Amino acid sequence: MNTEWSEAQAQALAQVLLRDWRQFAVVFYDPELRITGWSEGAHAITGWTASDMLGASTARLFTVGDREKALHLHEANTARVVGVAEDERWHLRKDGSCFWSSGVSLALRGAGGETTGYVKVFRDLTNLRTRLRYLENLVEAAEAQKNEKNVFIGTIAHEMRNPLAPLKTAVELIRAVPEDAERRANALKLIERQVGFLDRLVEDLVDLTRVHSGKMSLTYEQGVLQELLLEAVHHCRDAADSKGLQLHVVMPPVPIAVEIDTRRFLQVLFNLLNNAIKFTASGGNIWLTATVDESWFVCSVKDDGVGIRADLLPRIFDIFTQADQRHSQRGAGLGIGLAVVKEIVSLMHGNVEVRSKGDGGGSEFILRIPLLQTRPAPASPFALG
Repeated sequence: MNTEWSEAQAQALAQVLLRDWRQFAVVFYDPELRITGWSEGAHAITGWTASDMLGASTARLFTVGDREKALHLHEANTARVVGVAEDERWHLRKDGSCFWSSGVSLALRGAGGETTGYVKVFRDLTNLRTRLRYLENLVEAAEAQKNEKNVFIGTIAHEMRNPLAPLKTAVELIRAVPEDAERRANALKLIERQVGFLDRLVEDLVDLTRVHSGKMSLTYEQGVLQELLLEAVHHCRDAADSKGLQLHVVMPPVPIAVEIDTRRFLQVLFNLLNNAIKFTASGGNIWLTATVDESWFVCSVKDDGVGIRADLLPRIFDIFTQADQRHSQRGAGLGIGLAVVKEIVSLMHGNVEVRSKGDGGGSEFILRIPLLQTRPAPASPFALG
């Protein structure tokens, strides 16, 4: 709430939200997750009255599976740490049926900055979610692979692999030269950096070729989502520290078991985190968050960096899409990494989306991947036939 408002104004606003805003559910709850305010909109959507819910835990809204994963605690913790927790998942009605809830939870702060409670605002978007899933299926079924693109990528990969061997040989020769240690060290750093860049670029190109030709295979294994996220953060920590960036990680408190190709999933996370590091100015922030939605897990990589222009958002995952001339000058590369992310996530039966407020507004990449990969993810009970 705006701290410049009077107490009477704040209370009047709360009453309007609780009494008159019927298209949205508004729920106030304290730091112990006990519900302190229940709107007419919440009654209309869920069937529970204020007398049913006041004093009850917010866990009552969550499905049994989500309660077992402590996602009601995770939602509040995310709001407390980040300031806002976006939430899209199945919630429960009083009669036991489910609805697709889309909304946010916000942390309320006291005069000293301490968390005094939370407000959760959500809406029933079950019908919209069903239609969107149906349209996504139609689009995916209609996508055609273009052989010319595969040949083009394969050719570039072949041409760029040739310089790697001489560069690596030069590194070994410089290491063998005993004199002028400082120049030798600087040259080594330069060559190793370029070799690393070329190696990653070639691997991305080769991976795209494998995907498009149907030759990339995934090896599924059991893992813990939190351990994989921490491994990705550890891998990227030095690059973030070198720019003075803050890496924030928010994960569910209960271990989340996943069945996934861990090497490819880590490759996706590395690409997204390195992309965020590349386009975030020194002193900026990067957030890696994760949650669970029924049979899916959701990961988000968010930054407060340079952002993405609105006209580029629809094609940001296309091969060789550049941001703008400024980005190119900063070493944005050929734009292969995000294309690889999209292709690998698609192979995992998942999807990835991007959000940005435009230049200077930061970016967010959101992954949705099934928890179990060795069999198809269960269809929504509301899926169109």
